[in-house]
Amino acid sequence: MKILLNILPEENKKKIQSRKRFRFFLWQVFLVLILEIMYTSILATTFFVLRFQSGNLVQGESSNQSAQSQSTLLEYQQRFRDMNTATEMIAKIDMNHLSFTRVFILLDTLIPEGMVVDHLMTKNYTVLLTGKAKKREDLLLFDSKLKESSCIEKVDVPISNLFSQDNIDFQVDFDIKEECLKKITSL
Repeated sequence: MKILLNILPEENKKKIQSRKRFRFFLWQVFLVLILEIMYTSILATTFFVLRFQSGNLVQGESSNQSAQSQSTLLEYQQRFRDMNTATEMIAKIDMNHLSFTRVFILLDTLIPEGMVVDHLMTKNYTVLLTGKAKKREDLLLFDSKLKESSCIEKVDVPISNLFSQDNIDFQVDFDIKEECLKKITSL
């Protein structure tokens, strides 16, 4: 058995004990400080990693939205191209379209009241009219109006139409100019 004797004076004992406590306290503070630094570094690392990932995620979403809006834009551009092509094709067809309603408008202004047209036939730019005229003067007036018109050429009124004085069955052939069928203002 060992016996330890403490011969130190009481004051020294207290100093030694206070140093031990101070060392223990320093060791505890140092340990807490190291733990605090470790936790702070772990939190900072986690923060930067999450920030980097969220930045990539936002960038990925914006690039996804950008790609989606780009594809929508390309789709609309293709639709516009298709629509413009169709419109150009329709405009070309409409430009070359011959409207014989203009012939009716022209004839309405030229035919005197004593005449009745009962048949109208067209082939290319030639118009054949048949009908009845009450008097020969009405037919002659119609013939002169046709020859004066700027849209009509090559008027052919057979002489056989002019043999009778009243109730004349007539047939008139004439050619319409192409530009008169295409332009509204030419009549």
